[in-house]
Amino acid sequence: MEVTGYIIEHRKDGTEEWVKDTPSSPLRITEFVVPGLEAGAKYFFRISAVNAKGAGEPAETQEAVEILERAAEPEFELDVELRRTLVVRAGCSIRMFVPIKGRPSPSVTWTKEGGAVTRAVIDSTESFTMLLIPESTRNDAGKYELTLENASGKKTAEVHVRVLDSPGPPINLKPVKIDKESITLSWEMPLIDGGAKITNYIIEKRESTRKAFATCVMHCPTTSARIGELGEGCEYYFRVSAENEYGIGEAVETSDPIRASQAPTPPPSIVPTDITKNSVSLAWTRPKHDGGSRITGYVLEAQKKGTDQWAHVTTVKTMDFIVKNLNENEEYIFRVMAVNLSGRSAPRESKPITVKESTMLPEFDLRAVCQKTVIAKAGDDIKVEIPVIGRPRPTVSWQKDGTALKLTQRTNAEMTGATVVLSIGECNRSDSGVYTMTGKNIAGTVSENLIVRVHDVPGPPKGPVKIVEISRTYCLSATVIRTVFKAVRLNTGSEYQFRVKAKNRYGAGPPITSEAVVAAYPFKVPGPPGTPHVVAFTKDSITVGWNEPVSDGGSEVLGYHVERKERSSIIWTKISSSMVKGNIFKSSGLEDGMAYEFRVSAENLAGIGKASKASEAILALDPVDPPGQPEPVFVNKNVITIQWTKPEYDGGFKITGYTVEKKELPDGRWIRANFTNIMETQFTVSGLTQDASYEFRVFARNAAGSVSMPSDPSDPITCRDDIVEPRIMVDAVFRDVVQLKAGESFKLDADIAGQPTPSMVWTKNGKEVENTLKLEVRFTELTTTLTNKDSVRADGGEFVLTATNVGGFAKHIFKVKVLDRPGPPVGPLKVSDVTADNCVIAWAPPADDGGAKIEGYVIEKRESSRLVWTSVASDLQVTEYKVTKLLKGNEYIFRVMALNKYGLGESLESEPTIADNPYTVPDPPENPEVTAITKDSMVLIGRPTPTAKWTKEDGETVERATIDTTTSYTSLVIENVNRFDSGKYNLTVENSSGSKTVTVQVEITGYVIEKKD
Repeated sequence: MEVTGYIIEHRKDGTEEWVKDTPSSPLRITEFVVPGLEAGAKYFFRISAVNAKGAGEPAETQEAVEILERAAEPEFELDVELRRTLVVRAGCSIRMFVPIKGRPSPSVTWTKEGGAVTRAVIDSTESFTMLLIPESTRNDAGKYELTLENASGKKTAEVHVRVLDSPGPPINLKPVKIDKESITLSWEMPLIDGGAKITNYIIEKRESTRKAFATCVMHCPTTSARIGELGEGCEYYFRVSAENEYGIGEAVETSDPIRASQAPTPPPSIVPTDITKNSVSLAWTRPKHDGGSRITGYVLEAQKKGTDQWAHVTTVKTMDFIVKNLNENEEYIFRVMAVNLSGRSAPRESKPITVKESTMLPEFDLRAVCQKTVIAKAGDDIKVEIPVIGRPRPTVSWQKDGTALKLTQRTNAEMTGATVVLSIGECNRSDSGVYTMTGKNIAGTVSENLIVRVHDVPGPPKGPVKIVEISRTYCLSATVIRTVFKAVRLNTGSEYQFRVKAKNRYGAGPPITSEAVVAAYPFKVPGPPGTPHVVAFTKDSITVGWNEPVSDGGSEVLGYHVERKERSSIIWTKISSSMVKGNIFKSSGLEDGMAYEFRVSAENLAGIGKASKASEAILALDPVDPPGQPEPVFVNKNVITIQWTKPEYDGGFKITGYTVEKKELPDGRWIRANFTNIMETQFTVSGLTQDASYEFRVFARNAAGSVSMPSDPSDPITCRDDIVEPRIMVDAVFRDVVQLKAGESFKLDADIAGQPTPSMVWTKNGKEVENTLKLEVRFTELTTTLTNKDSVRADGGEFVLTATNVGGFAKHIFKVKVLDRPGPPVGPLKVSDVTADNCVIAWAPPADDGGAKIEGYVIEKRESSRLVWTSVASDLQVTEYKVTKLLKGNEYIFRVMALNKYGLGESLESEPTIADNPYTVPDPPENPEVTAITKDSMVLIGRPTPTAKWTKEDGETVERATIDTTTSYTSLVIENVNRFDSGKYNLTVENSSGSKTVTVQVEITGYVIEKKD
């Protein structure tokens, strides 16, 4: 019988009791770990097999087994993911599970970069160890070390962890260049790049007196940047953040403020205050601007006349100095430069000074006072320091507006070694005026005027204060343009008043006060959004988009809620778990082929508004493949025409349109280029910028509303007029003659190519074709069409299309043949050989055969006194005919008409002809002579016998003719005549009595067919 299990028992050496180790049911495997044994003790074990009948005889160990610990070195098993670099996204947990072995159980130690793992949760047992870091950040990236150690040995493993996150802070941020309005910063890449390439840096600044940072550089791909438009002398803190594809990382900030400064401006003036025969006392004034940094001293240099070199004299911190050991009667120029931490100022030179004992008129140096005018704010102190020179040293007196200046505790005038100083404390508007200073010494008196203007704070603003927007937590007030302020943190329902003061550079003026206003919501819930439309879909997901509500209820829309239902259902289900930001949402987990409808509700601070109209039913089907890469077919300075191929797979529905987007290179963004549906695989984009480069891409949309992914962008295309010689492209049918029947219409069209766009013109018979009631010519930019209705024979001919531009011209000839009845035979209709009962008529074939072979002619006649025509002959194949059965003496008119397969043509009529014999009774002979007389006859002849001469045309000798002349006749015979034998033949007979000439007209026309009665 089959063994169904085993029972395991043990007993301790020295005892008789067997202890059962297996559970209540028999053990089915052939291996078992006996727990709870005492270390160092000895045990016996026995095993019994069990089947359906019960337990069998046990098998027992022969010797007692001593329980001892077996030593084994630590071991671990790293799975494939841990042997490679472990990659996780920021915010996800880092979990490292490692099975371990070892006897005795090894101790487990986890470290990172040689230090402790502070944020980790570590769980270790005899068989495994696990390190778990919840919500990982970029700082958790690095090398982790696992160390196992017991009495048998030690083993270490490394696990590299990469956290995909925004980068860490850049390092070594420092200024490398400073001037009065800009500071150039430099830094190094962060130690932690967040697992992705750093693509950009963002620089922010704040003044040291403020707490908020403002972004000053948004796009910086390098590790240095110049920050301009800084306030001179202001101190700034800067911070720099790195950015990668996962976001913007931590910022590094300058530890100390950086002052925007530069070298100071030069001292306004340098003047001599005393001159002796070997020394010059110089004094100068403080620079108007210290460059944003404290003045640390002044450098004085001298130049002797006749030399180009400046000699250093001294460096002092005061603003005067006595230059000694000069040569008497030598001329010197001195210059002084101010020094601060940023460097030296430009030098300020003195006038040439001759070293000698002398007297000099007083002179005030007002170069440092702009237009001799001092402007101050009311309440400020005015201090004007003006250099004054003169030898001996002059005395100075002051006047204001023509009267002596009254010196008070607030107004004071004093002299220093080289200057005169006017001081006015806490000035006001009454201190404005003209101040006159007069210098006097033995050499003379000199006066100068100084204008003082005191500016004060403005008056009250022009009211009233208008409340233009109110909410429950804020209100917006305004008086005039750009005087708007938003008061926030108001209590809902509370009543407030506001007052406004005008402020200029000198302070704030008196206020105006608004009316009372209550802070409350002035809006309601938003209206319904636009009807949702499909953006993209697959067989298990649909992405819908919608337009914002027409009315936001007076408050900005915070987000949207999306609902869905099957087309056959009436129950709407909310599918957006939270408020949707933006105007697009993807619904997944759909059933393949099922139709769904969607609707959207907007929410603002007042609540959720009404839902939009339900979208059209949308089938969950596979999407459309993208169209082919766009290619240019026409380019000029502001228009580009592109074409593309249809998608390889249309998603199971017919393609119903395309959308084209454009992007201006190099930094433009994708924007839509068409505003109507595109049905063809070609589109012309206009309104482009000359010499600018663009890329284009195309989306396809099918009848189910599925929109494809964009096509590959086109190669860069530059808007530029390339000179391309015109080309005219026509269908093959227009290379041959275009034939049509009379009464039908014909249409000639052609495509034109060339740059710039060629001009086009149609001509016929050398004249430009113009539009008429039946003929129309149309032009588009690259095509032209000529249409003619109700065509007649005259409408046929050669139509010439000419395309011209600066590159040349092209021409194509369209040949049109209108098939119709033939025209009239070519006249005149000749009537010859007229007798009393017949005549011969002849004509030439029609000039216009109507576009078909002439099949024959029809001849008709009528008496001139009648109107009815009677048929003479039909189906004639020749152009000559003998008309018989005429009535002698009647006048006849004949007409001939040609016949082709399209009918009988126009007629050719003859002149009226009278049917009569062409001869009359002869005249009597002249000078008859009887030469032979018999009883019944006589012969009359001319005397002497005449000579006969035959000629042709204008006297030419008749060739190929046989001429026979006797005394009584002459004859001319030409055998086998041809058309060259036609013409006039002249016979001249002559004797001494005179001469006579007759002419015979001979016409070789073919056969003469006589009608037999």
